[in-house]
Amino acid sequence: MKMMSRIKPRKMNDKGALEGLPLYLIILVVIAGVATAIIVGWMMSAQSQELNSIEVDYSGASITADSNNKVTVKAYDQDGNPLKGATVKLQGCNVNEIGETDENGECEFTVRPSLPENDNFGNIDVTVEYTGDVPTQKPGSIPVKT
Repeated sequence: MKMMSRIKPRKMNDKGALEGLPLYLIILVVIAGVATAIIVGWMMSAQSQELNSIEVDYSGASITADSNNKVTVKAYDQDGNPLKGATVKLQGCNVNEIGETDENGECEFTVRPSLPENDNFGNIDVTVEYTGDVPTQKPGSIPVKT
């Protein structure tokens, strides 16, 4: 004796699941789209600051060797706002200084560079680094004369 299983066909009436299924899918797609838009908007508003530009201020066209000179380095983010917490390095002409920008995006140094005996010119290299979503580094230079 053989046993055969028989699948009973489903009968749907006017309010059956097959007619309602597309409506449920449309509602699900709309809800998923709105939720995605909310999440993307939230992520865009929570953008972190990134180093965009620096400004190096010192008196005159250059600074003078063998004397104290004030140097101010300013860091700005992608919106032009002061950037707090950027690392500032000054290196060259016997200057080796490291500092960090304050809430105004500024870092001040008093430097006393020196040049080799037969040189009348040199440079202090300025490097500003900031680690946001992507580590960024911006270079600059300060001319030194005797």
